[in-house]
Amino acid sequence: MPVVDEAVLADPVRVAAARRARRVLPGLAMPLDAIAGLAARVTGSAMAIVAVMDVQDEHFVGHHGLPAALATHAAVPVAYSVCKYVVSADHPVRISDMIADPDLRDHRLAVEYGARAFAGVPLRDAADQTVGSLVVVDVVARDFTDAQMALLVEIANLLAGLPAEGVYTDAPAVDALGSAAVLDEVQEAFIAADAGGAVLGWNPAAQGLLGWSAPQVEGLRLEELIASSEQREQWRRRLPRLLTGSGPRRRWSWRGRIRHRDGHEVPVQARVCVLRGAGGPLVCAFLTDITGQQEAERDADDQRGFLNALLDSLQNGVVAVDADARVTVFNRAMRDMHDIGKDWTPQLVDSLFVERVRQLDGTPIPLEQAPSLRALRGEHVHAESMMVTIPGKPTRILTGSAQPIVRADGSRCGAVVTLHDVTDRRRVQRFRDCQLAVEAALSHADAPAHAAPAITRAVAAALGWPHVELWLLDDLTGMLYLAGHHSTAGDPSARPVNRGVVKGTGVTGTVWATVQPMWAPDTAASPSLQQQTPAELHTALAVPIPDSGLALGVLTCYTDSPDHDRTELTTLLASIAEQIGQDLARRHGAELALQIARGQDDFLSLAGHELRTPLTSILANIDVLLDDPDQPAWPHDTRLMMETVARNSDSLRAIIDDLLDLAALESGHLHLSPQLVDLAALTHQSLTTVRPVADANAVTITATVPDALVVTGDPARLRQILDNLLSNAVKYSPDGGHVRLTARRDEHGTTVTVTDTGIGVPEPDRGHLFDRFYRAANARHTNIPGAGLGLAIVRAIVHAHHGTITITHPTDRGTGVTVRLPDGLTP
Repeated sequence: MPVVDEAVLADPVRVAAARRARRVLPGLAMPLDAIAGLAARVTGSAMAIVAVMDVQDEHFVGHHGLPAALATHAAVPVAYSVCKYVVSADHPVRISDMIADPDLRDHRLAVEYGARAFAGVPLRDAADQTVGSLVVVDVVARDFTDAQMALLVEIANLLAGLPAEGVYTDAPAVDALGSAAVLDEVQEAFIAADAGGAVLGWNPAAQGLLGWSAPQVEGLRLEELIASSEQREQWRRRLPRLLTGSGPRRRWSWRGRIRHRDGHEVPVQARVCVLRGAGGPLVCAFLTDITGQQEAERDADDQRGFLNALLDSLQNGVVAVDADARVTVFNRAMRDMHDIGKDWTPQLVDSLFVERVRQLDGTPIPLEQAPSLRALRGEHVHAESMMVTIPGKPTRILTGSAQPIVRADGSRCGAVVTLHDVTDRRRVQRFRDCQLAVEAALSHADAPAHAAPAITRAVAAALGWPHVELWLLDDLTGMLYLAGHHSTAGDPSARPVNRGVVKGTGVTGTVWATVQPMWAPDTAASPSLQQQTPAELHTALAVPIPDSGLALGVLTCYTDSPDHDRTELTTLLASIAEQIGQDLARRHGAELALQIARGQDDFLSLAGHELRTPLTSILANIDVLLDDPDQPAWPHDTRLMMETVARNSDSLRAIIDDLLDLAALESGHLHLSPQLVDLAALTHQSLTTVRPVADANAVTITATVPDALVVTGDPARLRQILDNLLSNAVKYSPDGGHVRLTARRDEHGTTVTVTDTGIGVPEPDRGHLFDRFYRAANARHTNIPGAGLGLAIVRAIVHAHHGTITITHPTDRGTGVTVRLPDGLTP
């Protein structure tokens, strides 16, 4: 059971010796961390400590394998000390299982760092005062053998003879180095040489490294083992300073290559020191083969280069920090965004974050709330939005995701952040919203000018620009007028001046003249562009509102800061202008169509009323002349001319009657006289009327009609439908053609279908068959007469009966017309 003797620890003589040792030990030639590493290796322990014991704390002047929190040369609280047990006992101490010992199971080393076993031997100065200990610690329960304890004693003797009073000598250490037991256990190659650099001997590890046995190297000079001539020369210059120096000047570390007996070179890390003994100075060299380390470093460099190349090739930004929150990765995407080179520093990156990164509302983000540091504390950050404001560049919107980097044991060793620039995506989404807003504004406005305030407000929000104007062309004056604007600029002078725009002058006038988009990064640079430009707003983008190569208006936007996304903004704004232009063209087209329709109605009224009266007179007089009993025998040629006039006048009267019927039907002025009527009987009457014409043209008519088919409708108008459909089918069927009529009733009403094998209708003409006065191209190029009113009248009558009419076009030739009349029309 270990014991702490407070009297021993607090003894003033011992404490003074310990404090003197703490000052002297770091200056010794022997590297104390190497001494600790040697003790750990020869005992197979995880950790080793060279400690100096004060009263309430101890100092780790040399250590190996300690956790980072303890690997310090600062004072360590006595609660973590096991050196106190060795100093109190003043002889070697070994504990095989601290957890099994009631006095040690709660020791801080065991609880916090998993220590289970330790062994230690005292360190004494030249006056035989115990100043500290050499301790090895393991994380598993184990027994330390007597041989291992003896080796610890011999290693501690390397530090024996610490000055009490007077001059320090290395004689005890030199004598200890003669111990074969210690040197044989050392896994590092050890070479001892005299003051001239001649080899005196080396251990088995050196023999394995260099290929010579100890007897073979006697007389060999150390510099002969160095492969590089430059390092050999450096050794020659350094050796005298090592021999004449003191403290730190008596040791030297270097990395180089030494020559094996067979000639190949071995990379080593060398630590050289000089000890003074009774026989004179002794040059001691510890050599570590770093072949594996160099290969690992080379592999690490390759991996680091590959990783850096991979990270720099990414379009997204990547930032990583280590466990101390120092930025270790800042890839090319991030460097390009911030306009910094590869010589960035962690401090620079931290300052850029503080200066430039904001919440979306403009609120600064404290450095401790950076995604990387939040992830380092264990938080997982997912797609959080932020904005970056960089002088001379447009503001960028980023989304950042971060997560900790975790070791296999669950501890965090860093954090990584990925940043996506979503500025363009957000802007496109804003423009989509803008298009919807513009469409809604246009659809609810009686005129485009009424929608102008809502349109400019939506465009300003989409661009994020403070001032937008919509100029439209006045059809009467041919000049642009300000239909509306939206401005968030605080200065009243930023409001537009509603004066006439001169074509070719200013931003708006130039776009009006050229019908081309215009980007003006600085309107102040050109006096002509400053006209119509709001004060303090010097960057302008204007696009024409196009229609058939002309500008129906101009959409002009201004901002007070430069925006570099010229092509994208122009394209997006042009799509809004085109949307407005399409609405203007649609409105103009609708107005023109209305005017044409009014003109056609006026023509119908003229034809129906102004032509009918004189035509009636012509027909009456021709009938009188032809039937005059006082002129029983008109000359043959005269009678033929009079009959021609009568026949064509009848045709003209039929056209006028059709025009009047169509006008009355379409205006709603013609009222039906619905009654119960047998459609089958009407069908047979119509067939009887058209059959002579069909027979004359060798056209066969087939009818499938039930004996009785009672419907509710206007008998005269239903007969008009049947006459028109049958006459058209016969008229456009060639000799030998066939016309089929079917009539039937189903649960939806009554259906009449007339099909023919006639000339058909070309595809470009099919959409116009119900237009007034329209005839298909193939009909116009034949001698078949027609005015283009029959189908228009049929459709008007069918619609008046609340029915439908459709036309089908078989793949070979011919046409089919189907009329559907619903039940339920009130008589």
